Amino acid sequence: MPIIKWTSFSIIFFTSILLPLFFLETPLSTYADTALAWAGTNKMAISLIVIVALTADVILPVPNGLTNTLSGMSLGWSLSSIVVWIGLNLGACIGYLIGSIAARPIAKKIISDEEFNDAEKALKNFNTLGLILSRPVPGFAELITLSAGLSNMPFKNFISVVGITNLGVAIVFSGIGAAAIDSNSSFLAFTGAAVLPALCYFFYKKFYKS
Repeated sequence: MPIIKWTSFSIIFFTSILLPLFFLETPLSTYADTALAWAGTNKMAISLIVIVALTADVILPVPNGLTNTLSGMSLGWSLSSIVVWIGLNLGACIGYLIGSIAARPIAKKIISDEEFNDAEKALKNFNTLGLILSRPVPGFAELITLSAGLSNMPFKNFISVVGITNLGVAIVFSGIGAAAIDSNSSFLAFTGAAVLPALCYFFYKKFYKS
């Protein structure tokens, strides 16, 4: 199940890196100087890494909140918003295509049987509202794109909904990352990477349950 993989990865990363950063108030100046200096001549490489990571999110346990926030920290708000938006849309399209085009035996080789079964179960309550609310939610964002494909939702409608919603997600998370660097704030970095995704998850579970 995507949420289990995302949670396992997140626990390891947060407890070993982000929690010490937050509680010990380690300054971000060292990271900022290094990252921005490297990013200055490698923006294309960073952009491609972010896009590939977000595109592969349906298959791999990529924590979007962390990726999007670090993108904002490294690329700046404007460029990161565009890059993250592209990556999120490509990832959503991959999920949709796996659900709608790939035969079930092939799809189950691309993702686990459990993930595919969860996507099929989500069809019971699938609707556009769930698609919108799930976009910033770890695990469920990928699950609902699979459900959209399985339900044969018209692709034009699908890409319109996720494209607009992903724009908001990209702007918010990239903005938090950029602000964290500008203000040298470990709290903002932690918020974008961990707190906001967690809040989105609980909000989704409370107001929409697939």
